[in-house]
Amino acid sequence: MNIPRYWAKAERLVQAGMGAPETERRLIVWRGSDVSAEDAQARAQRELEDRIARFRRGERLRDYPGGVRPLREQALETLFAPNGERIAVVTRNAAGFRVLNAARVMFIDLDFASALGWDWRQAAAALWARVRGARQAQANPQERLLAKVRQWHQREASDWRVRVYRTRAGLRLLVTHALFDPTSKEAQQVMTRLGADARYRRLCAAQDCFRARLSPKPRRLGLPRPPATYPWGSADEEARQRAWESRYEAAIGRLAVCRLLADLGRQPSLADAERILRLHDAHALSLTDKPLA
Repeated sequence: MNIPRYWAKAERLVQAGMGAPETERRLIVWRGSDVSAEDAQARAQRELEDRIARFRRGERLRDYPGGVRPLREQALETLFAPNGERIAVVTRNAAGFRVLNAARVMFIDLDFASALGWDWRQAAAALWARVRGARQAQANPQERLLAKVRQWHQREASDWRVRVYRTRAGLRLLVTHALFDPTSKEAQQVMTRLGADARYRRLCAAQDCFRARLSPKPRRLGLPRPPATYPWGSADEEARQRAWESRYEAAIGRLAVCRLLADLGRQPSLADAERILRLHDAHALSLTDKPLA
């Protein structure tokens, strides 16, 4: 799970080599470590020196393979297995909301827009109905996507245990009968098969964990983005961030993140998956009719 405990920055204003079209650039590198702040600083410095050399050779600097920037997020809560293994971390992301990062328990977020897409069969049926002058009742997106998930489960994953939640923009699946490697071909294929957003798939692979939002997005509460980015650059930055967090935490009770729609399969859940399920539901599941955000 790529959720470092420590972060450090290295930077330098660099002059390019002779004949280079760009003569000067400030290079900034952030690197994380689970060992210590000193180890994070050493990693950042080594990467900075490597980039300086490549910049002076005129090479293109591609900071983040796969186009996914490493996420610098503050850890708020950590969940350990009985053997001491870190199985989940709750973080606060750059947008200000809480995120559950699960090492091997699979979450799949399905947005209506990406998971449903364009269905030629449904489009043809609707066209034929209009030609015949008949009115065809259109299933709403929730019904259509839930039907797709049920069909997938029945045909391809009947031995899986899957909880299905409704979110504001789609559905969220939580798989509890087995553990998965987020970078594996199996996990990526399942997410692709169900229509998970491509960026979500890349992020899971890059962070080596599955992610699920636990609290409302600040903009849906009428709040601006947080004033600072973790790790804080000064005591003043941290103080402004903490003040924003207090406003946010006071407002989140007005909205909900998800509601449970279905529990598919009868297979028992693994103990680690049950722990993460309880953590997720304690933060995100609403049993009332609050608006989803």
